[in-house]
Parts: sequence; structure tokens; C-alpha cells
Amino acid sequence: MMLKCFYDISYRDRYDELFSGTHIYSLNLPAHNTYHVIDFDFSKISGNDTCSLVNSFVVALNRGIGNFRKRYPDFVFSPREKEQNNPADLFTTFLTAYEQYSSGEKLYVMIDEYDNFANNLLSRDIQLFKTITSAGGFLKDFYATVKDGTKDCIAKTFITGVSSVSLDSLTTGFNISQNITSEKDFNDYAALLKVNSGFWFQIL
Repeated sequence: MMLKCFYDISYRDRYDELFSGTHIYSLNLPAHNTYHVIDFDFSKISGNDTCSLVNSFVVALNRGIGNFRKRYPDFVFSPREKEQNNPADLFTTFLTAYEQYSSGEKLYVMIDEYDNFANNLLSRDIQLFKTITSAGGFLKDFYATVKDGTKDCIAKTFITGVSSVSLDSLTTGFNISQNITSEKDFNDYAALLKVNSGFWFQIL
């Protein structure tokens, strides 16, 4: 939420209110409130088979898209029923609509708990994990769509999770990320917020 408030255009009028008195405010970074931010929380995704996982994943995507539409009520997004049932197609449709909506601004994609449900699968159903992360798997296809979006409208992506296992499995579809987990600045940030140790990835 803090990153969204700092980078998202819709919070521009509240920048002084939210960040005045902080160190980052004193730096006067020009990037603040210059992106349209869409954020996803994958912590509640669950399922015992591919179909239930896809449905749960779509719910998480729609929750993020719904929040984006609340902040930007003039954003028009009307996916077809077929696109609603496929995560990669749904996000592709969102990106297409965003390109038509944007007036030169770029998109910042934030994903929290990207590997929560995948790690749970590793401990109880390795075959299902392989299915969703291998070629043609919905999770691999989704991240390939994120990668493809960087060619046009996605300027930055910031991903947090517990481990790099899932991302390693998705490498061929999402091979443009940089693991910044061990960088001192980000470890200091995590310690300051007292959050659990995890993995952080970003597309620069």
C-alpha cells in the first residue's frame, strides 16, 4: 500500500499529507505519483486442481483490476466471458484497455505473495505444481503476459514472495526479473517495517 501511495497518480494530491516528514520526502524524487499502479495480492489463491486454481487466480486478478477502476473511474474495461476464464487473456485485455486509456503515462505492476499458493502445492502435489508452471500452464502464461507488456505499457514490476522457487520454474516465461533480495537497501527497508524475510523481484 505504501508503494502504491508513493507511485500512483491517483494519490498525487495526498503526497504531502502522506509523506511529509519522511526521509523519502526530503529526497524529492521526481518519480513519485507518476505511474498508474495496479496491484495484486495472491495470498488467498487456493485450489486442489487446475480448474479451481484458475478460478481463484482470476478472482485475485479481478480484485486488483476492480481496485484500479475505483481509483480511475473513467477507465473502460469490458472483457468477454472467454477472457474472464483465462488469467493471461484477462490481463492481456486489461493491458489493451490501458494502452487506449493512458495518455503517455506508464503502468507499474505490483504483486504481493506471488508464490504463496504455488509453495503450498509443492508440499502436497508436485505434479499439479509442474502443470501450472510448465509450458502451457496458466501461471507461466500469466507471467509471460506480464513480460510481453513491458514492450509497450508496463514500465516497472515489483514482486514480493517467500522464495525464488516458483520464479525459477517460470524463468523461460519471465526471464527479465532481477532478484534484489540481498541488496542492503531493501533489507534495511524490510527490517524497518518489521516484515518477514522474503524475496523481492523487480523489472528495472
